[in-house]
Amino acid sequence: MPTNLEQYPNLRRVVTGHDESGKSIVMIDAPCTYHGADGDSWRVQDIWRSAVVPAPIDGIEPDPVAGPVDFEIPTTGVSVRITDIPPTPAGSEPFMHRTNSIDYLHVLEGEITMLIDDLETKIILRKGDTMVQRATDHAWVNHTDRHCRLFICMVAGRITPELEKAIGKMPEWDPNHRRNG
Repeated sequence: MPTNLEQYPNLRRVVTGHDESGKSIVMIDAPCTYHGADGDSWRVQDIWRSAVVPAPIDGIEPDPVAGPVDFEIPTTGVSVRITDIPPTPAGSEPFMHRTNSIDYLHVLEGEITMLIDDLETKIILRKGDTMVQRATDHAWVNHTDRHCRLFICMVAGRITPELEKAIGKMPEWDPNHRRNG
């Protein structure tokens, strides 16, 4: 199957700041860097990341997403990115996972299906749909023949002791798609 990523170009990212005198300036005006393999694979364009909230705002600061892609879930901060998800190969086992975060997802292009807990509950999101995902056990699958482009904002969260009694301890996050715990 030919790739359809050419319809999803790198996004322009404009980040403002302040010079030494406090004047407002444009700190970054450039395409985002794609992270991911060539061809039809998951790809990520990180927009911004902060280790804590409220986020400290300095005049000019290093680009927090300039390095290699970081799939760690924020533990006290926020991470904003665009993710392109290719069609899920037939017979693939969904990657079920739970994160201690509140994730705001908006479908920019395409369609994506979220499976929860029992894999029987399916929520189909299409272009223009938004979801607030709150530490639920879930997997993403793309049952179409086109990539799906998502805007994702992940905000650090903490399940309450009451919820922990019902669902158990949060598993340790492993960005290599394995559960620990």
